[in-house]
Amino acid sequence: MIPRWTRWLLPLALCHGLQGRAAEYGFRILDAQLVPVADQYALNADIDYRFSAPAIDALEHGVPLTVVIQFKIQRHRDYWLDETLLSESRRFFIHYHPLAKTYQIANESSGATRDFASLRALLDALGEIRGWRALPRAAFAPGREYWAGLAAKLDIEALPLPLRPLAYVSPGWYLGSPWFRWRVSG
Repeated sequence: MIPRWTRWLLPLALCHGLQGRAAEYGFRILDAQLVPVADQYALNADIDYRFSAPAIDALEHGVPLTVVIQFKIQRHRDYWLDETLLSESRRFFIHYHPLAKTYQIANESSGATRDFASLRALLDALGEIRGWRALPRAAFAPGREYWAGLAAKLDIEALPLPLRPLAYVSPGWYLGSPWFRWRVSG
């Protein structure tokens, strides 16, 4: 009979072994900025997506993955909480089609889909954000201080129910970037 306390050794050993590989996967915002386009500001950003082996394996076995990109703009206030001018989330669904051996990304809000020959090509396209409309330029008062933030994450709650318990306890499923914040001129 195996002593009761040893039941925790295997999960701890697995988690410890996986932590050493954490640098191999994760999401990272490389650059983000608001650029003036006509009478509005638009978001341009570059995100590096590196999925873990369990996530790629699940994708290639028919499990769709959902990436959520969060974007916000806030006006700084000295004596009160910052005012949120814009808080937006966009969801993208990633599918693998084994018969065609293609990867597909679908934008939830627009319904647009694009096909790619490789996962790397899909992730490069997903990571290149250009021209996302943000706010009218008139929303920014001269002389005021504004901050923008961008983050990306894998939505574990969107996974099929039987896979979620494993995803909750595995560090390879917690894929996301910290908030990338930058100052916007008013």
